[in-house]
Amino acid sequence: MPRYRVTSRVDASPETVWAVLLDKMEHPQRYIEDALDAEILERGVSGVVRQLVLPGGVAFRERITADSRRRTVTFTLLDHPVYDGTVVNELQVSPGGEVELAFELDWTARPGCVDDRDPEEPLALIRSSVMHTKRIAEALENGR
Repeated sequence: MPRYRVTSRVDASPETVWAVLLDKMEHPQRYIEDALDAEILERGVSGVVRQLVLPGGVAFRERITADSRRRTVTFTLLDHPVYDGTVVNELQVSPGGEVELAFELDWTARPGCVDDRDPEEPLALIRSSVMHTKRIAEALENGR
């Protein structure tokens, strides 16, 4: 699967957007439409290990680390049945103060597994995730 990167400008403060990115670690159901269940299995200084359950009984663990200095949250697949890789959510602030979200998905099929997804599906998913996160941050910023 190719690497996908999607960016969008966000009309919210960096503090609001960062708070939303951190909330995604703890409450994925607010951000992933098809998340059926999520459980934090371990907590550490810079992140968590959580189990996520998706439709069709797909369950996997992922290590999620937050780096406040780089303004990134990295989701690393630990035992997905098909894929290895990461998703990085990055908060960028331009010298002029504009805030932008950049999400990058970099997954590859595990040895012995077949990647039979339509190549447009992961791009659509990451694009949808960026836009959904943007809407939540902007609504929080505006008190809605």
